[in-house]
Amino acid sequence: MWTHRRSGQKNQRNAHDHREPYERDRTRVIHSPSFRRLQDKTQIIGMNQGDFHRTRLTHSLEVASIGMSIVRNLTLNPEVNQLCGLLPDDDLMTTISLLHDIGHPPFGHGGEVALNYMMRDHGGFESNGQTLRLLTHLENSYGSYGLDLTRRSLLGILKYPVNRQRVIAPELPSPSMPLKQRIRINDWLPPKAYFDSEQPYIDWLFSSFNPSDINLFQSLRKEPKQGTHGEAAYFSFDCSIMDTADDIAYGVHDLEDAIHLGLITRAQLDGQTFRHHLTQTGISIKPSKLLDKLFSNIIQERKQAIGEIVNYLISSVRIASVNPNFENLLLRHNIHLIPEAHMLLEDLKTCIYRHVIDAQSARIAEHGGQNIIIHLFEAIHSNPSHLLDLKSRQVYENAANENTAYRTICDYIANLTDSGARKLHERLYGINFTHT
Repeated sequence: MWTHRRSGQKNQRNAHDHREPYERDRTRVIHSPSFRRLQDKTQIIGMNQGDFHRTRLTHSLEVASIGMSIVRNLTLNPEVNQLCGLLPDDDLMTTISLLHDIGHPPFGHGGEVALNYMMRDHGGFESNGQTLRLLTHLENSYGSYGLDLTRRSLLGILKYPVNRQRVIAPELPSPSMPLKQRIRINDWLPPKAYFDSEQPYIDWLFSSFNPSDINLFQSLRKEPKQGTHGEAAYFSFDCSIMDTADDIAYGVHDLEDAIHLGLITRAQLDGQTFRHHLTQTGISIKPSKLLDKLFSNIIQERKQAIGEIVNYLISSVRIASVNPNFENLLLRHNIHLIPEAHMLLEDLKTCIYRHVIDAQSARIAEHGGQNIIIHLFEAIHSNPSHLLDLKSRQVYENAANENTAYRTICDYIANLTDSGARKLHERLYGINFTHT
């Protein structure tokens, strides 16, 4: 059931292909063009100095490493022996982790907001929704089935298992506002959901669940109200491992980048609350010594401090039932961090957001990226038969309706790398948007 593919194929190559299904999934991901494009998509906005910082590709590799370590640590816990059959193997965990950011457009979340604005009347845009669309449709290495991944791999990347119409806010900003206002980051944040157009793939994915599990799995934690989007209540067990690994990579490894580039100082991270949370953990190094190492000019000491924090967080993961009414164990259980580890990680994530993501230099770069996306969309929409590549041009010309035509332009732009978008914009407009 979980190793089934939508195509129905069980052995793509021949009888001599002895790879397991999830190993084949991992190989398909590694060799896909969309995965390779992650090497030219920045992980933290504005980090273009040198060659030290992480890209979305290296970030995804780190998420995979942390995810596998979480699974292996859980196998050592005698309290979860009865659930060990539930744990994903290395290939499955790697596949899900490598894919978690593959739907991101150029310029990260700023690009996501800009595309959602341009698609506001045609189905919207959201990076996780684009991930599902890429894997099941756009990455056509296996024909009309996309990458034709196994059911469990697809379930693991489905972070928001509800469609857009279920969660979109009933009241959206007026598009008649001046341009500089209508794409403000807080105005056009997309609802976290899959696109309505992908429903047939969701129906196949959920066909192994009973109706009551499907209804519960697609329930909302928060209903949409006025100008606020709704929120999905659940994701699968494998997805919870990936999500936790992603948070650890963001909170710790991205902190390492920020420290190296001087974007976060010791004074900005250090404080009474942070030290208190450190003392509540099982980290053996004293807070002062850990901070000394974390901000040391000696890379070996920084790596030791980073490793101490990551190892502590990985070993602080537990399995818990999110809702006993689920019949399927993959839906009933998730992982979570113990409270002390959760608080420490939240400190780190808050520090990165405040001093890196929300810094003026990053917001300026974000605004520039948004302008590039909007200009590209407007130019291509004005003359798609000439400005789209040959493959997208054919899809556009065969579009059944306006929504599908708009989606084709959106897919083309979302698939660009950061530098690819900049170069295309410069060729169209003769303007070089430098980024900081």
